[in-house]
Amino acid sequence: MKLNLKILTLLLIGLFSMHSSLSYADETTETVQLSLVITAADQINLTAVKQVEKGLNSYEAIKQLVVVGVKETSYGPQIMSLGGIEAAGDAYWALYVNGSMSMVGAHDVILLEDTLIRLNMEDF
Repeated sequence: MKLNLKILTLLLIGLFSMHSSLSYADETTETVQLSLVITAADQINLTAVKQVEKGLNSYEAIKQLVVVGVKETSYGPQIMSLGGIEAAGDAYWALYVNGSMSMVGAHDVILLEDTLIRLNMEDF
């Protein structure tokens, strides 16, 4: 019986020492700054700045700041409306990343550093 008690004591000491070393791990999430500008003639002019998780795609980050309406396509989600303003007819939401028109959709723009995203309603 004393042997079982000693083994149990050693196991408990081991578990508590392991638990305490795990609880001191750095659990902070690294973030980057997203600056978002949305413009559509006289319909909307929105500017927002938010710290978001580093590595997040810009589509998910934009959804944290404004209501986004999308159409699912084989290329990923296509933004159809922002803040209730819909791109209809020949209009579309053009995506600019750090001042340059993006060659990929918002879902494929990964935020690894502070980034300026501009969504501007334009015509084909």
